[in-house]
Amino acid sequence: MDKKTVLIVDDEKDIRLTPTEFKILNLLMVNKGMVFSTEKIYDKIWGEEDFDVNNTVMVHIRNLRDKIESNNKKPQYIKTVWGVGYKFGE
Repeated sequence: MDKKTVLIVDDEKDIRLTPTEFKILNLLMVNKGMVFSTEKIYDKIWGEEDFDVNNTVMVHIRNLRDKIESNNKKPQYIKTVWGVGYKFGE
């Protein structure tokens, strides 16, 4: 992952992320295995109040998965911990 260009280099292709997608992915990767609620992700990335925190984060997670996961139904990188939030790996 190249922090300067917001680019992930995969064996098959280069994957461009939006700055927000990059921030979310970086947060999860740096804290691998730690579960973040949607509220905590929103607070760390946007740092402002919003009335639709869950939907905002879910849309960005879905877009990230579309870009980096080979199978969105069984993600291997960004995992959902039901009723709690999201984590990277394991």
